[in-house]
Amino acid sequence: MKILILGNSDIFQRKIFPALSKIKNLKIELASKSLKVTSVKYEKIYNNYENALRETTANLVYISLVNSLHYKWAIKSLKYNKNLIIDKPIALNLDQTKKIIKLASKKKLLVTEAIVFDLHKQFQKMYSILDLKKKTEINTDFHIPKLNKNNFRNFNKLGGGCFQDMSPYASSMIKIFFKNRKYFTKIKKTKNSKGIVESFRIKIRSKNISLNSSFSFNSEYKNQIYIYNDHKHYLIKRPFSPPIDKKLELDIFDDIKKKKYKIKFGQQNVFLTYLNFVFNILRKKKYNFFYKEIMQIAKIKKKIS
Repeated sequence: MKILILGNSDIFQRKIFPALSKIKNLKIELASKSLKVTSVKYEKIYNNYENALRETTANLVYISLVNSLHYKWAIKSLKYNKNLIIDKPIALNLDQTKKIIKLASKKKLLVTEAIVFDLHKQFQKMYSILDLKKKTEINTDFHIPKLNKNNFRNFNKLGGGCFQDMSPYASSMIKIFFKNRKYFTKIKKTKNSKGIVESFRIKIRSKNISLNSSFSFNSEYKNQIYIYNDHKHYLIKRPFSPPIDKKLELDIFDDIKKKKYKIKFGQQNVFLTYLNFVFNILRKKKYNFFYKEIMQIAKIKKKIS
C-alpha cells in the first residue's frame, strides 16, 4: 500500500511519520514545497502538490497543510479519486465540510479527520467506568505557551487562532458526552490586538451533565480532563496530545470509600492506533461512519462558534 503526504508539517514529522513508519509494507511519498534536505528515505518526493496528485499511484492522501489549505486540497484530492485523511480542523467552516463530504460520498471515497485523543486507552478506560445517567461534572483544560511569531496559527488568513485549532477537541468532547441529549451552550472568546482568537471557554449544560472547557494559545502548559461522577473523581493528564514515549495514568478518588488509586497504562502511539483503524475501514470500504462523525463535529463547532 502507498500513501501520499501533502505538507511536511511539524505534526507530520513528530507524530504522523513515526506512526506510518511502523506499518508494514506501507510506502510513503511526500509532497513539500519547503523540504530541502532530509535523511528520511521516502518512496518519492514531490515539490508540487498538484503534480504529486496527478502522478502518484497512491490511493490514500494525508493532508497536513496549514488550516486554510485543507479544503482546497481536499477537494482537489477527491477529484483525483484519492481517499483522504485530513489534519484537524478538516475545514474552516460547516459549508466547506459539507462540500467535502458530499463529493466524497458521491465518489465513494474515505474521508476522515485526524482527531485521535479518544482512542487512547486512558480516555477509553475512564469513559467506560462513568455512569452518565448520574450527575456528571466535566472540566477540561488545554493551554499551551505563546507560539513563535511566525507560526501559521498566528494568522487568520492561514486559518489560525485558538478556536480553529482547538475547537475539534471541544466539539469531540461534546459529541462523546452529550450524544442524543439536549444541551445549552455558552462561549467566550478572547482576541489579541491583531484580532486572533488566543483563547476560548465553553460551558455546556444538559439535564445531568455539565462541561466546562478552556483552551488557550498564551498560557502556562496545562492539558487535563477532570470528571466528577457518582461520588468519584477522575483525572487524566495529557489527554489531548498523549505522548508516544510515556506511560500515562488514570487517577481515581472515591468519596465514599475515601480511597485513592491509579490505573496505569503502557506506552501507546495513539496515531498508530488511529491509522490502523482507518486502514481497516479502508479495506472494508464502509465510510458512512466517518461521514457521520465529521458532520456531527462540524455542526457542533458551528453551534459553539
